[in-house]
Amino acid sequence: MSLIKNINYRNFANFLSLLRLLLGLPLIILLSQNNLFLAWLVLIIGAFTDYLDGVLARKAGGGSSWGAKVDPLADKIMILAPVLWISKSGIFPLWAIWFLISRELFITAWRANSQKDLPASSVAKLKTSLQFISILLILWPKEIMINQTFFQINELGYFLLWASIIISIISAIKYIKTQ
Repeated sequence: MSLIKNINYRNFANFLSLLRLLLGLPLIILLSQNNLFLAWLVLIIGAFTDYLDGVLARKAGGGSSWGAKVDPLADKIMILAPVLWISKSGIFPLWAIWFLISRELFITAWRANSQKDLPASSVAKLKTSLQFISILLILWPKEIMINQTFFQINELGYFLLWASIIISIISAIKYIKTQ
């Protein structure tokens, strides 16, 4: 019975990763149409499913090899789409976004070619969490604002995005050192 329960947890975690991967397209479409409120809701769903699939995979005693490949890809799509939109909108410097994208591409290629099984480090998980939070704060819908809090929330989002860039570089160095 325990084995069946673990398989069900693992399968549902895989389903959530796949769902997050598929949410990338509506996210890109919503951002391209400047429908920030719905894009923000899609990001919240993406962040929640990212958290939940991790919980379920741990409950199952570990994720599947399929989930280990799809989960980071889904994270990258859910994060890079809004980061590119933020850069295109001119509200964050392109060179800073380049650091994030370069790190993601480099580490993804490096992990794919590594002889070791390299799960996401705690620093990389912190980076992803900060990126989700910062993007959610930057895209915070004006429809749910009270007074001047919109600007404070956006400023916190920008600060956390800068912090995530620094942590991205640190996590890349940590990955390289483990090789």
